Amino acid sequence: MTATFEPPGPGGWMQLRDHFPGALTLEVQRLFAAAQTAGSARYMAAYGVLARNLEVAFVHGHLYIAPVPIAGPREMRRTPPAAAVWLLSRLHPEFRRRTRAAGRALADRPWRAVARRWQAEERAGWVERAQRLQDEDLGGLDDPALAHHLHRVRALAGDGLVRHFELHGDDLLPIGLLLARCTEWGVSPATVMAALDGASPGSAGTEVPPDWQLVTGYDLDSFAWCELDATRPPGVAAAAEATDLGPLVPAGAREELAGLVEDARNAVALRDDNGVVIAAWPMGLLRRAMLEAGRRLGLSAPAHAVELTVDELTDLLDGTAAPGGPTRASAPEVAAGRLRRRREQSALDAPRTLGPEFAIPPLAPLPRPLALIGAAQIAAAEHMTGAEDEAVGIGDVAHTGRALVVDDPNDALDLIEPGDVLITTATSPSWNVVIAHAGALVTTAGGLLSHAAIIARELGIPAVIGAPGSAHQIATGTTVVVDPVAATLTVVTTGAAA
Repeated sequence: MTATFEPPGPGGWMQLRDHFPGALTLEVQRLFAAAQTAGSARYMAAYGVLARNLEVAFVHGHLYIAPVPIAGPREMRRTPPAAAVWLLSRLHPEFRRRTRAAGRALADRPWRAVARRWQAEERAGWVERAQRLQDEDLGGLDDPALAHHLHRVRALAGDGLVRHFELHGDDLLPIGLLLARCTEWGVSPATVMAALDGASPGSAGTEVPPDWQLVTGYDLDSFAWCELDATRPPGVAAAAEATDLGPLVPAGAREELAGLVEDARNAVALRDDNGVVIAAWPMGLLRRAMLEAGRRLGLSAPAHAVELTVDELTDLLDGTAAPGGPTRASAPEVAAGRLRRRREQSALDAPRTLGPEFAIPPLAPLPRPLALIGAAQIAAAEHMTGAEDEAVGIGDVAHTGRALVVDDPNDALDLIEPGDVLITTATSPSWNVVIAHAGALVTTAGGLLSHAAIIARELGIPAVIGAPGSAHQIATGTTVVVDPVAATLTVVTTGAAA
């Protein structure tokens, strides 16, 4: 299959390759587009971020996002003059509202209360809602009742994703704020992130996931925990000693630094936990219900049901198929055809970016609160995805080992040998068990805030994150050297693919 990737709208677009390296199922496309736009708009307005929201679009099934500016054109051909930015930020009503919101956020640090409330109250409510749905015996439901269950699970997944993206104001901005201030003090981002070691129990895999939490990816074709070999325990994190940044900043800044580090460590824990409870678990429950529907509808394989939408499945279960939609007779062929097409789309070399380069306005002319929140947002975004063709290293000791090149954590579990260099596109918590056996980790997507970078720090193994895509061309069995200081992957001896 060949295809041309065109920008889906004005401005610059970035692919979320670390979360979704391939084409998405139709149901997740719909859920994700609605949730990310709504959730991002809420925190951006509340915390004074220099964007209205993140718009989502799909090109040949691949997910792209673009920030929508609070004023001006979506597509800036050049960086606006500093004088124009100074004037606009002080006269434009929305800029003035954002400046006030940013000032309140910096003064009150609302993410502290959010993190406390999550642990004390909010988390329990989401867990109860998910557990009630997981406890339902799907086999005992008739078709209309299963259709009703599907709608309720989708509602949970949709609500959870909106809240997940809304919480990015609380679980990413504090980390970005620490990075932004430390940059002003002359501390490198890699050193800053070492101060968060040990704060990420979720990424390190120290807890057994809920039965129907998705663990091999983020789309509905991913496997839930209970679908894997239950005898394999979750990964166990090594004790990580956090770097003390105090001696690296001016003496007068150390009290502020201590608060920033505490906020960032709480944010890491919040990010890990809410991602499981309100995103991966509800999506796993949705997968379970779709699989049950697939069995009843006689699809070629029950797993093909995730290629249909919830509305299509519930219409078929209710016996009220919409005009033009799949019927019980055609559903197997429709689902199988969509799977074939999605696999073809996933094999396409989707560009990392589409459209013009992002023209970021100069921050210096902005009012200080707006500039600082803007720098925090930019830092968080940049270090989540990483810069194109710019790898980052984790650790300070090189490792030589056998390359294992694989993108499926289930295959990796069967193939990995202690000390192997695991080479993959990106990782999620599903990789925790695999990575615990690896001598080093290499990913072709992601940055210092990606799951791969966090777990490499937690487990104390060297890693190169965001390595060139050519890393995938290395054959399994090749001897390679991972040098985290130079952020390089070097072939020592070639080997045959296993």
